[in-house]
Amino acid sequence: MIFYGTKATNLKNDRIINVDCPNCSTNVSMNYSVFEKYAHIYWIPFFPVKKLTFAECNSCKKTFEFKELTAAIQQKINMAKGRISSPLWMYSGIFIIGVLVLYSFYSSMQRSSDTKTYIQTPKAGDIYYVDESNGFYTTMKVSAVSKDSVEVFLNEMEIDKKSQIDKVDLEENYKKEEKIAKSTIQRLYKENKIYEVVRR
Repeated sequence: MIFYGTKATNLKNDRIINVDCPNCSTNVSMNYSVFEKYAHIYWIPFFPVKKLTFAECNSCKKTFEFKELTAAIQQKINMAKGRISSPLWMYSGIFIIGVLVLYSFYSSMQRSSDTKTYIQTPKAGDIYYVDESNGFYTTMKVSAVSKDSVEVFLNEMEIDKKSQIDKVDLEENYKKEEKIAKSTIQRLYKENKIYEVVRR
């Protein structure tokens, strides 16, 4: 369940003087408050929605929405409150998403760089993620490396979701061993058949 909605926070409280109350017609001072509504998801603020202004007569104590006030009072409040900027914390959710996107991009670039390095310098224990080109994915585990070839254990299992390939990377699935030329490994990488190498 996603908890989302809007909340309001108080931005400013102040007072204006020498105004005629629309309710009691008394020349009074009025306290006013400026609030800002913001959208949130899981109580994390994402962006401001709108500002709301309320005023209270210090004589009759009636509270008015901004639109209920006379033009003269509205103008006086607008001049008194000036420009009120939305606080940066109201954009917290957007900042968090931006950081996650940047981190994801950086991680992807780093994995790509690491994979290229690991293909050139294979080591025992490396896990090759393999695209079977039939809608399924599997892995190979390097068991030994010689001058011109790589010995790998083939994974007997495969999976149809690339994002879940870790589920078949289990020790008991590696039974059949095969020797593959390093040139073949590099060709498979260039063809994107081996699309990632994990070194543990």
